[in-house]
Amino acid sequence: MQRKILLSAMVALVLSVLNVQAQEEGEFHLDETYSFGTNGIIHLNSEDADVRITGSDRSDVHVKIDRVESVNGIRSGNRTFKVDVEEVGGDLVIKERRSGNVRFSIGTFRTEYQITIEMPRNGGLKIDGEDDDYVIRNIDGIISMRVEDGDIELLDTKSKSIDVRIEDGDLRVDGGIGNLLVENEDGDIDVRNGAFTRIDVTSEDGDVAIETSLSDDGSYEINSDDADIDFVVLNGGGKFYVAKDDGRVSSSSDFKVEEERDHRVTLSLDGGKADVDIRVNDGRVRFSKR
Repeated sequence: MQRKILLSAMVALVLSVLNVQAQEEGEFHLDETYSFGTNGIIHLNSEDADVRITGSDRSDVHVKIDRVESVNGIRSGNRTFKVDVEEVGGDLVIKERRSGNVRFSIGTFRTEYQITIEMPRNGGLKIDGEDDDYVIRNIDGIISMRVEDGDIELLDTKSKSIDVRIEDGDLRVDGGIGNLLVENEDGDIDVRNGAFTRIDVTSEDGDVAIETSLSDDGSYEINSDDADIDFVVLNGGGKFYVAKDDGRVSSSSDFKVEEERDHRVTLSLDGGKADVDIRVNDGRVRFSKR
C-alpha cells in the first residue's frame, strides 16, 4: 500500500514538473525600440501570430512581442522559443527561433501570440508567414509578403509596390498608387481606392474585386479560375479584353461592347487609353464605373 502511494506521489510530481516546464518554454516577451534607416525595410518571419503593423512620422521602430502558451494537461519534452531582432544596414530583421521537440502530450494547449510594430510610414516590409493574420496600416514603402493560411489587410497605403503571394487566406487592400502583384489560391481579393499603373493578379478558387483609376500607359492583367471578377473604374478609360471559358461578361451603361464572341468579349470606356486584359475560366466578369 505504501509503495502504491509513493508511486502515485512520484508520478504526480513528475507530471506537475512537465506541465510547468511546458508553460515556461512557451512564454516569450519583448518590448524594445530600434534604430531604422531612411527608407529601411523590416524583414519579419513568423508563424501563428496576430500581427499589427502601423506607420507614423516616427523615425525609429518599436517592437512589442507577447507569446503565452497555456497548458491544460501534460506534455513532455524540451522545446524553446525566442525571437531575434537585429539591426542590419538600416533594416530591421525579426526572426523566430524554435528548437527542441515534444515527445508526448495529453490535454489541450492554446497559444496567444501578438506582434505589434510601430515604424516610419515611408519604411518597407518583407514578410514571410504561416498561420498568421495581418493588419497593416499607413505603410507607404514597398510591401512584399509570402503568407500561407492567413488573412491580410493593407489599409491606408500609398505604396508604389505591393507584391503578395497568399494561399488559403483573404487579401484586402485600401489604397496603393503603383504596382500591384498578387498570386492567390483559395481566398478572396478585395482592392479599394487604388490608383495603380500596373496590376497583375492571378487567382484560383477565390473572387476578385478591383477598384482603381486607370493610367493610359498602364498594364492591367487578371487571370482567374473558378472566380468571379468585379472591376470598377474610378477614373480614366480604355479597352477591356475578356477571354472566357464557361463564363459571362456584363457591364454598366458607361461601357460599349465592341465585339462579342463565344469565348471573347471586347468593351470600351471613354476617358482614356488603358488596356485591361482579363482571362477567366468558370466565372463571371462585371465592369462598372464610379
